[in-house]
Amino acid sequence: MTTTIQRRKEAMRIFKTCLALLLAAGAVQAADTLDAVIGRVGDQPILRSEVERQVQLYRMQVPQDPTPVDSLRKMALEQKIESYLMLAQAKKESISVKDSEIDEVLNQRIAEMKSQFPDEEKFNAQLRAENTTVAQLKAKHRDEVRNMLVIQRLIDRNLRSKLTPPTTKELESFFASHRDSLPGEPEKVDLSHILIAPKPGQKAVADARQRMMRVQEQLRLKKPFAEVAKRFSQDPGSKDNGGDLGWFGRNQMVPEFEQAAFALKPGQVSEVITTQFGFHIIKLLEKTEERVHAAHILIMVAPSEADVAKARKTASGLHRRVTTDGENFNKVAKTYSDDPEAKNTDGRLMGIPVEGFPAEIKDELAVLKEGEVKIGRASCRERV
Repeated sequence: MTTTIQRRKEAMRIFKTCLALLLAAGAVQAADTLDAVIGRVGDQPILRSEVERQVQLYRMQVPQDPTPVDSLRKMALEQKIESYLMLAQAKKESISVKDSEIDEVLNQRIAEMKSQFPDEEKFNAQLRAENTTVAQLKAKHRDEVRNMLVIQRLIDRNLRSKLTPPTTKELESFFASHRDSLPGEPEKVDLSHILIAPKPGQKAVADARQRMMRVQEQLRLKKPFAEVAKRFSQDPGSKDNGGDLGWFGRNQMVPEFEQAAFALKPGQVSEVITTQFGFHIIKLLEKTEERVHAAHILIMVAPSEADVAKARKTASGLHRRVTTDGENFNKVAKTYSDDPEAKNTDGRLMGIPVEGFPAEIKDELAVLKEGEVKIGRASCRERV
């Protein structure tokens, strides 16, 4: 029995790399961001945003798991590495899938999403709120679904056929012998919150522009791009590599960055590009029809202390309105909160494991009484 269970555990470990954690509209948005490169498999970069999205989606699907978020990040990174290794192996074995198979899975995912809404109009309203369409969702996740199916086919060919599923008796025996070591139900809370995120003011933007002007001056003096990136770039994931982001395809970066990168010719350097992360200058290194290999220099636009103080003042004002003036907390949250997820539920967060919160929030929850409203700070964000 032990051998059978070990084989089963090994299969499940591999299957975890193939989880179809896709198209969770209205809950977690896709990792359509420019982010730090935290690992590579061959020429394939692994972005921090990919790992964070997998952690968020896992928290949604298994909210009772008390595993610390840092451990989940490590597991998610390992799974991404395993996934890319398996895709490389599948390529060696000439494993492919048909477009019709991909379309079938995408249509199934869309149908599952629609089923979570009272009617199609509510579903379409959610899409409009997220500034997307069904066609865009399918295009964004097409490569993910293709990779998932390719890996499943690789597993079918090389592993699944060799497994012997455990019997009911074996499963019952395993559960009985490990009953005491199985985790119990974690502590959960129902709460409402209002998030006020400090926004960069004019001075923060002006300071970032000034720094980017110094970058442009260095490039005009013909200083090597990689050298300038190492000196000035504020992207911790690519700075030490001379700004090298590796290869990426379409729908992996924010639209402004992607459009600029794909418009360049190899060796060409862009003008200053503005995204939600700050100011970028991009150098295209290599290019195919569907993928580009680029480097960039990022100058972030970070909120100043004055901007943080302004956010704190706003949060204090909202705190007073719901505690002293008697305004409805959830209505205020819907109007003013900067948390797009909780804002859609009037600030409500239901059945959330305490372990999943940042340390600052966990400390506040430990002393917060039922029905009490408190103002606090977490990661430079003011919360009511």
